[in-house]
Amino acid sequence: MLRSAHTRTASAMAAVLAVALLLAGCASGPTAPSTDGSTPGDGAFPLTLHNAYGDVTITDKPERIAALGYADVALASAMGAEVVLAPESFTSVAGAGDDKNLPYIDPLPEDTTWVNPMSINVEQVASAKPDLILATAAFTLDEAMYQQLSDIAPVVTYEEGLYQATSEESAARVGQALGDPEAAAQLIQQADDAIAKMKEELPNLDGGTFLYGQARDGVVVFLVDQENVTARFMQQLGLISLPAITDLGGQGSVPGSIDVSFEQAPLFNDAGVLFMTYQSDALQEKFESDPIVSQQPIMQQRYFPVGLEAATALQDPNVAAVPWLLEELRPGLELIPAT
Repeated sequence: MLRSAHTRTASAMAAVLAVALLLAGCASGPTAPSTDGSTPGDGAFPLTLHNAYGDVTITDKPERIAALGYADVALASAMGAEVVLAPESFTSVAGAGDDKNLPYIDPLPEDTTWVNPMSINVEQVASAKPDLILATAAFTLDEAMYQQLSDIAPVVTYEEGLYQATSEESAARVGQALGDPEAAAQLIQQADDAIAKMKEELPNLDGGTFLYGQARDGVVVFLVDQENVTARFMQQLGLISLPAITDLGGQGSVPGSIDVSFEQAPLFNDAGVLFMTYQSDALQEKFESDPIVSQQPIMQQRYFPVGLEAATALQDPNVAAVPWLLEELRPGLELIPAT
């Protein structure tokens, strides 16, 4: 039976992985970023973007970037921007490791200001002296914080709601704010190429099924909404959420989910692969040792616990993370049988 490779601090993980799974929202259909003051995508300034909390104008090409979300720092770094403030990795926040950098970007400079993404300190942001604040994936952002941050520098948030844009739209939005739409286009193409390569190497993905859930006390919260950003990522690989679960219907613990009791574990067996995350080691042990769950063939054949950083990336699969994320998931994806 596969075990997750990382260790966790239970108290931190309860909050951390709940965010990683449960904040995964629903993506809207493709739309172009709303702009004024320049032609969309031409990299010109001044540039006005529509935020969820109001319009923001960026007068000149920014040089010092404060990134508040994981996709923000990943995209800005991959586009070559100078990131002066960034969120600590979940591994660091949870006390499961010391590296504050995300595993799929080049390490940031030693003088980078680090913030806890679970509780962003506005004074820390101000101390970094940014001329642009990226918060398109800042999951603790609210309107009050937005107003405070706007007193420091222009703030670019999500256009409608958290995780409601596609990964391509988010990359294009960040690229536009940085004045480098070509770099964003290159990252999008790299992600598309990585997905295409994975599908070519693993033909069983086409039409295969998956389950992605988080075990709680006696239930598994499965993400099933096909508009969910995690589900959309899996769909790009050719996968679909297991109908035996999605057809159960009902509203789960969070929007777009279904709660399935451990007693219903026999339903899991038809999935091509069972991806699972956990809030603590204790909950993982409880799930794996449950007398019904443990007897299911899928647990010995096609069960794959998702590591902390991969689970975090899956909540919002930004294009900069996709090549790395695919390799993290490859061992589980390789388990999917031919249909």
